[in-house]
Amino acid sequence: MKSRKKGRDALAWLLRIVVVVGVLGVFFLGPLDTSSTTTDTASITSYDSQMVLSENGDLTIDENLAVEMPSGKRGIFRIFDTADPRREGVDHPVTIESIERDGSPERFEIINGAAGTTTAKIGDANVILVAGQHDYRILSTTTDALEPGEDDETLWWWDVVGQGWQMSMQSVDITAQLPTEPTSALCVQGEDTPCTASIEGTTLRVQTGPLAPFTAVTVKVAFPADALPAPPAGQKSSNTLTIILSILAAAVAAALGLYLYRRTRELDPGFPVLFEPPSSIYPALGVKVLDETNSSADLQATLFDLGERGILQLSGDDDQWSITMVADPSTAPQWPAETALLRALGLTHQGATFVVAGNTSAGETIGEAKQALRSNVDIAATQFLRRSGAGWAAWLLGWLCTIATFVMIGVYFFGDGGWVSWPLLIGAGVFSVVALGMMFDPGVATTRTAVGRDVWSRTGGFARFLTTDSAESRFEAAKHLDWYPRYLAWALALGSADAWAQRYESQGVQLPVVPWIFWAGTGQSFSMGRMNDSFNASIASASAAYAASQASSGSGGFSGGSGGGGGGGGSW
Repeated sequence: MKSRKKGRDALAWLLRIVVVVGVLGVFFLGPLDTSSTTTDTASITSYDSQMVLSENGDLTIDENLAVEMPSGKRGIFRIFDTADPRREGVDHPVTIESIERDGSPERFEIINGAAGTTTAKIGDANVILVAGQHDYRILSTTTDALEPGEDDETLWWWDVVGQGWQMSMQSVDITAQLPTEPTSALCVQGEDTPCTASIEGTTLRVQTGPLAPFTAVTVKVAFPADALPAPPAGQKSSNTLTIILSILAAAVAAALGLYLYRRTRELDPGFPVLFEPPSSIYPALGVKVLDETNSSADLQATLFDLGERGILQLSGDDDQWSITMVADPSTAPQWPAETALLRALGLTHQGATFVVAGNTSAGETIGEAKQALRSNVDIAATQFLRRSGAGWAAWLLGWLCTIATFVMIGVYFFGDGGWVSWPLLIGAGVFSVVALGMMFDPGVATTRTAVGRDVWSRTGGFARFLTTDSAESRFEAAKHLDWYPRYLAWALALGSADAWAQRYESQGVQLPVVPWIFWAGTGQSFSMGRMNDSFNASIASASAAYAASQASSGSGGFSGGSGGGGGGGGSW
């Protein structure tokens, strides 16, 4: 039991660490650039663009692309970024005026794309282009390209080449007619490589290349504020409000998690050392009430308990075991769970035998018997355990928050735009961290009744007796040899069979013979440990055989790609 609990705790702590690391990763790291894995087989020999920027922020873009196409291509995509990276409530809707290929109008359609973009699919699905160079001209317009800057400036902060181009570019030539003479002009390509933006009066020119796929060219041009109409400021993202909401979400999530934790905890009733198990309780049921989950050895313990009561006889060796009904089942007293187990094993009359061997048939029967036993144990446990509404709420909300946290982390790192809602992420992450311990605790779904607490106390006290060190024991083993076989089933169900045997062996007392077990295994002398290992190995081997059969069936204070506009494209 302790090993299974340690395993559940370890998994809960592992997930806690993953959640915390994921949230910290979102805070400190940028979204992953997965686009570099989809570079294009086509390439752009030259990219020339003439832009006209008006004083009210309207922008006309005349793009001319010489695209070197391999065989089998039908056209290109042109993706326009329409979301403003710095101003909430301000967009740059794109109107495509015309598209030509090799001097003639070309067919195109607007298709669904990522949020904050407009995507034009250019070409005819029924027309495969001749391999070689094809010249495209794309004329488009957009609005609100100007934005307010600091120090009474108006800025044109723009990706004149978007970072979404999957095709490499050999040469780039950008010319922009500005509404007035600027005070400064900066240029950066890629993440932070400076490039030259030359100014002659109101004409800006950028010449660069070659560019690898997904390499942006960004310009940041400043104008005196009083030289142009004030551009729309939009809504600056409020870091203060986000921080406040995130702290509030974390506090609410932590308070709710701790409240549910308190509601699902039961105060230990105290476990005084008891010399006998609770009356009218069989081992599988006692462990169910004690741990609020089934014993991993409930089937073996039930068979041992039936053997101790003279109903079954177990005999075996290193290869297989036989379970024989030695009493008349119609007269032998049995719990409903025991009756269901015996029927599943086919032990319905005196003299009936079930062979535990490492084959599929035996494994299937053992699986059915274990299911029958546990179903009836669960029914019997209803008078001791009742469903916990707080526990189910913690379990459900915990998984929802954990899944939501991982989804938001995944969307941030791998999704378009790296979207993240900090209050939602922090709230879900905090609740997940608090609730994970409850989510992996099988006992969270139930709480004990008054009579259940009494059984809990008595079973726990008896468990202490079985495992108490011999120096502190309150009996002399030699005077109570009959206790060993009587309580062996309980020791097995509680996971304390070795400790129970050690109670005798540490006092120099040879383990008494268990009258209902006949073992012909290897070894010079009988060893309860070897016998028990052999029996458990037979059960495990049969179960494994059945399971296997089932399994078979920036520069100047800014960086590349930080401007408005831009976008990209590729071939198809």
